[in-house]
Amino acid sequence: MMKKFRDYKMRKWCFLLLALVLTKPAFALSFYADIESSQWSVQKSVLECRLWQSIPNFGDGIFSKRAGYALQFRIEGNKTLLAPGEAVISADAPYWKPAGGSEKIGEAWIVDDVIPLTVNAPFADVMLAKLAEGLMPTVSTPHDLASGYPEVRVGVLPVNFEDAYADYSQCVRELLPVNYRQIERSTIFYASGRTKLMPEVLAQLDLIIRYMKADKRIIRVVIDGHSDATGDKKNNIQVSKRRADLVASYFRKSGISSKKIITRWHGDRYPVLRNDTEEGRARNRRVTIRLDRE
Repeated sequence: MMKKFRDYKMRKWCFLLLALVLTKPAFALSFYADIESSQWSVQKSVLECRLWQSIPNFGDGIFSKRAGYALQFRIEGNKTLLAPGEAVISADAPYWKPAGGSEKIGEAWIVDDVIPLTVNAPFADVMLAKLAEGLMPTVSTPHDLASGYPEVRVGVLPVNFEDAYADYSQCVRELLPVNYRQIERSTIFYASGRTKLMPEVLAQLDLIIRYMKADKRIIRVVIDGHSDATGDKKNNIQVSKRRADLVASYFRKSGISSKKIITRWHGDRYPVLRNDTEEGRARNRRVTIRLDRE
């Protein structure tokens, strides 16, 4: 009788333990730097500003602001621990000040365990602002028993942040206003019969030249001159040539190597609109500029 009672009691405790395992999430895995090792690093160029902190045993938390793009925050590292699906972004009190609580910022979506978790604007901007306030931006993923994922919390600390943030902010102020996709194709237009480069055109060319000097992957600039169909064919060829040559000359005088410049002229051969309207002719009097990367 006593043996049966002991067996019953043992089975009861096993069932209770199993129920707890199946109904309660596992303890969260937390990944943060400690106070002593918390460091922020900055990488600067006119094309991208990066501000990041190493997260021990996990990877890096990276703020990235690229020319012409909004701010992003990425977590790169041991992504196999992060359950695909919705992740919660919060601004938490540092772990040495637990009484400060937690403020939800928003959500991000984890596609799989290969693509880095990316937080876009405006949430990334809020995360950066909260760091400046001394809080700890944290990304949390839920416990997923069926798929074998634990609850995970990954965050970056505000310790030693102030000086790095000032350096990063200076970099952002010096970023180019455009990126490659925005500037790889440009067009300048002319009044009828004109070839002179007007001030607004020079400003446009200066921006293209500045970008070319910054992006070392640019291997060539292709300059194509065009005219409308108002004059005779021979004259239109000459007008389109002068337009293209003037632009190419400005590039060379501004420090762009002749080896990178290809100049072509086409007269009225390639209209973008019909030449029987003033609007069409105005659109056809142009020079197009194409940047090519390696």
